[in-house]
Amino acid sequence: MHRFLPLLLAAAAGTAQAQTAPAGPPPPAPTAEPVAPAVTVDIPGPQAPLPDLPGGEAVAWPDVVSTSSGDADAPDAAVRYSVEVSGLAELGLDDEFRGLSTLWLHRGEETNLAQLGRRIAEDRDLVDLLLRSIGHYGGQARISIAPGTAAAPASVVRVVAQPGPVYNFREITITASPGAVNSSDPARIVGRLLPIRVGDAVEAARVQSAQDGLPIRLADAGYPFARITLPDITIDHASRDATLVQSVDLGRRGVFGAIRIDNGVKGMDEKHVALLARFKPGDRYSNAGREDLRRALVQTGLFGAVAIKPGEGAVREDGTQTVNLDINSEAAPMRTIALSGGFSTGQGVRAEGSWTHRNLFPPEGAFTARAVAAQREQVAQVELRKRNFGQRDRQLLVAGGFTASQQFAFAAETLGISAALARESNILWQKDWTWSIGAQALITSQRDRSVPGDLRRTFTVLALPASVTWDRSDDLLNPSRGFRLTTRLGPEFTLRNQSNFNYLKAQFEATAYKPIGDSLVLAGRFHIGSIVGANRGVIAPDRRFYAGGGGSVRGYVFQGVGPRNEDNVPTGGNSLTELAVEARYRFQALGQDLGIVAFVDAGEVSTGTTPAFDRLSLGAGIGARFYTGFGPVRVDIATPVNPQKGDPRLVFYVSIGQAF
Repeated sequence: MHRFLPLLLAAAAGTAQAQTAPAGPPPPAPTAEPVAPAVTVDIPGPQAPLPDLPGGEAVAWPDVVSTSSGDADAPDAAVRYSVEVSGLAELGLDDEFRGLSTLWLHRGEETNLAQLGRRIAEDRDLVDLLLRSIGHYGGQARISIAPGTAAAPASVVRVVAQPGPVYNFREITITASPGAVNSSDPARIVGRLLPIRVGDAVEAARVQSAQDGLPIRLADAGYPFARITLPDITIDHASRDATLVQSVDLGRRGVFGAIRIDNGVKGMDEKHVALLARFKPGDRYSNAGREDLRRALVQTGLFGAVAIKPGEGAVREDGTQTVNLDINSEAAPMRTIALSGGFSTGQGVRAEGSWTHRNLFPPEGAFTARAVAAQREQVAQVELRKRNFGQRDRQLLVAGGFTASQQFAFAAETLGISAALARESNILWQKDWTWSIGAQALITSQRDRSVPGDLRRTFTVLALPASVTWDRSDDLLNPSRGFRLTTRLGPEFTLRNQSNFNYLKAQFEATAYKPIGDSLVLAGRFHIGSIVGANRGVIAPDRRFYAGGGGSVRGYVFQGVGPRNEDNVPTGGNSLTELAVEARYRFQALGQDLGIVAFVDAGEVSTGTTPAFDRLSLGAGIGARFYTGFGPVRVDIATPVNPQKGDPRLVFYVSIGQAF
């Protein structure tokens, strides 16, 4: 925050001339000093701090004025003091001063007058440095001491800053360095990359920032090995302006060359790393491309640290220079154990655990064993996930296992295997378009609870699910503006009792987010689905549509929305409609990032293939959000507005992430 202070007296080395004091009420006239002669300062290395502006010694400092009366205390007398500061807050420098001031640091302590005098001198210089950091030169820092009284024995040190005029750049010149490898005029390139313009204030902090950022900007423009000397700045106190001369050797234009990586992570060789890069050998070099590759390596989860250093390669026939990338890395722990739990009315307590090896099948072949123990569901499953499979951001997922489910509508035990190829989105690179295509084969024994006396029947199902999503929202976990559109299609082929039939399961979902001010977001969701080609009675019970629950229609338990038989058991259906509207208000309280949500949900399940929109079930409620680094923790309480027989008065949900 304060690293620029040693160079605030100047933005660069050069020549300067002390002129007459600026107009305005003059300070007490100091003893006349000779005008500082023109001085040329040797340019240090590019990483050295910028030297002081020549001529700065010609600016007169006001004397320290004491308003105390009577004889001075003995030098070793102990005093206590408070500090009052004025004139800096209006310039945005008050916090900076308090963070660096020795007077402020030691206020309230017992201090002798010699120490106090040194602190006053230091803070007088500090005020001038701060004023110059934002372009004010020739100002005054008046520091006075008011003695204490019987009622308030502590003395008061008053610091009054009177900023001088703002100096501005009158002329900025970009030239090629003597003996430059690239002798072409760099003004056209550097001029648009240097964030300083004619008319800008001569702010030392801004000049330093411009110098720090110029190598990165030039590298992004294709010149990774540019050599930049410190600028020459000439200050003219008479006209209250300055000129800046910047010398640059652009070096040769760079193009990407070879990628070399150490053996820190098994399987992450040059061939696989090249697959992650968004550039090819011979493409114009840019720091942005290099940083994108570094972030892609970090995103794999296999690296604890990654550093990519560009190195000078061969000069090509066209005059460009190859830039080789050397990657140094540290491996992250490969094994993870995860435990989670939850609760919802109707589904009860849920516990889930998993063990993952993120690189068991290198490169990036993660193996996960997962188990779920819940009141209404039990799962034992293994999964292989290959990220960046043949192409960046594409993954192959193969999973298989056993599930048992005891829901209100059915009981099922299923053994299955599935595979999918997908283009994935993630927090670092949220994609506009994502897709998935896969296959699923399963054998399931199920009992339809909505059919009295129904015996278990065995279904053999082959499904070919596919989906595509257009995502224009601003955040993957907690969107506040934009929209998402998702279409899912899944033809399914079923064998039951030596007879077979097939049908198409289609769904469409749209969500939208609209900010109202800085803290309020309105969010909406619409979901519609249909099964065409088979009636509800022959379809396996767990393949039908159901509604109700925390991710569907809140205010109802899972499968609590839709038609029921005479025993109040859900039957499921061939079509589905869900709608939801939320108002999300986010705020800070008790040092936490919190939110409250009001929502209204609606849904319907119909036995026909087309939604009827005639028996919508409504639910309403409120929720709390606890925002964390991995997304919001959601706690919702809802009630059914038009309940059916057996529906609870209140339903409670706890989960991670927004409802949609």
